[in-house]
Amino acid sequence: MQFQDLLLIISNKPDRERDAVAEVWEVGGGEVLRLGRFWDPPPVERDRVRVYGSDSFSMVLAQRLDLELTSPRDEMIAELDASWLKRDLRAMTLADLAPTAFPIFVKPVTPKLFRASVYESHPALVTECQGLEDSTAVLVSEIVTFEAEARTFVLEGEALTCSVYEGTADATEAKAYVNDLVQAAEFPNTCVLDVGLIAGRGWALVEANAAWGAGLNGCDPLEAAKCIARASKAR
Repeated sequence: MQFQDLLLIISNKPDRERDAVAEVWEVGGGEVLRLGRFWDPPPVERDRVRVYGSDSFSMVLAQRLDLELTSPRDEMIAELDASWLKRDLRAMTLADLAPTAFPIFVKPVTPKLFRASVYESHPALVTECQGLEDSTAVLVSEIVTFEAEARTFVLEGEALTCSVYEGTADATEAKAYVNDLVQAAEFPNTCVLDVGLIAGRGWALVEANAAWGAGLNGCDPLEAAKCIARASKAR
């Protein structure tokens, strides 16, 4: 069976999407362990363990159980050819941002260091980033509007499932774009790619995330679970 002998560890807090993954995991022959005190996990067979949950949940468990988490590199998007982005996007540091470049979209390369947003002025960004070093790495993009956004779970160079979670668009087209993208660029064996439709330009990569921490956003839970099963393992 698909998940035979694998133990999926998730939070014990009710969550519709996470519970859907747990259900297909058990139907596929796997076991599910729901934890509250994830910072103090019980003895488990590490070779069987897979994790699915928030960044803090999964990273703490990975540390406690000595697991390897598969994640796309944070700066990877800035290394892609511009044809896949459909917008000007660059990696730089906070110190590199010229005061005349605003308004502009800015997000930290390391997630959640500050709020990813459109900043109307340099002082507004400085206020948001108080306490951060000038060398903090950021991604800077021209301001674009995504008419629709879709999520895809990718495994071994193929988008297994795709769902348009915002706006209206053809999920088949989004999935085809992702399949072309993962053949043209280097990604981990499994990841989650969010893509957006820009008017007059087409589909573009929005961001890349780890399968072990991404919500379904309407994707098929069984196909997502196949990716989650490959997104963590014992070191």
